Amino acid sequence: MSDVGARFDSLAKAWEAHCAEHREASNPLVFVNHPSFEALVALGRPAVPLIVERYREGSLFWGAALRRITGVTTFGDGVVGNLDATRRGWLSWWAEHEAEFTGRDS
Repeated sequence: MSDVGARFDSLAKAWEAHCAEHREASNPLVFVNHPSFEALVALGRPAVPLIVERYREGSLFWGAALRRITGVTTFGDGVVGNLDATRRGWLSWWAEHEAEFTGRDS
């Protein structure tokens, strides 16, 4: 596993634990206002394929991280609105843009 992959896994576990602790929160910003989320975003473009893989498996607010890293705002802020539609939108976007991040065709 690459250094980015190992760091990503560690940060993702911390962020997932934070989100689980606050799952009853009425303010969705509590999920993204956390050091582990900021550190995930700071990993930048190399983290995008890793984020997409996690996003395929779960409904965490990965769209917010993708928006911050890619600058793509088409799917909203990733924390409010129809989160299932947001997830589907990002996964569709990934099908078209994967090669930009991985260097290989999807």
